[in-house]
Amino acid sequence: MVRKIFALVALVALVAAGCGGHDRSAVTSGAHGSSPATTSAATTSASPAACPSEQNKKFAKTRFAADAGLAFGAFHRWIWKPYQAGTFQSGAEGRTAAMVKAAAAGAFALNRLNAARKLVDDDPTLCKALKQPLDALWNSVNGLTEKLRSGNLNPAEIGTVGGAIDAFRDRSKQAGTEIKDREPPSLGN
Repeated sequence: MVRKIFALVALVALVAAGCGGHDRSAVTSGAHGSSPATTSAATTSASPAACPSEQNKKFAKTRFAADAGLAFGAFHRWIWKPYQAGTFQSGAEGRTAAMVKAAAAGAFALNRLNAARKLVDDDPTLCKALKQPLDALWNSVNGLTEKLRSGNLNPAEIGTVGGAIDAFRDRSKQAGTEIKDREPPSLGN
């Protein structure tokens, strides 16, 4: 068990180093790490000048749906389900291991959402409909992941991020791209 926790901590560190925290699209949505309230005040669609006039990458919508599905699957499997089970409550059995797994899942979700953001920038339809909402969602998941890493989590915040994911999923479907949860790689049970 101790080796699994050390392996998960190492995984979180590696993924966090890969995620960086600074991203070119974070500049377009406001200050890095801004709260969802400040990003929702921004316009809900990207300006036509910021979006491409034609698709720049093959299968951008399909790849976007796959990356977002992996991010949402990781969130639901290792963050949402333990939250619903009460595992993140103070004094709950297995809380520390669940927090470590949730932080790793959050880092993985950020990585996949970042990949999805790049694909949104390469498709005119996705860009116009989803760029700003995806940036706001990325900021929300980033804030939650930081709190999971520090162990300073109010479990109710998970419900807020879960609602933001569901709203984004609905918006994506309205834009013509359905996102289904995909099972991410296993973190070990």
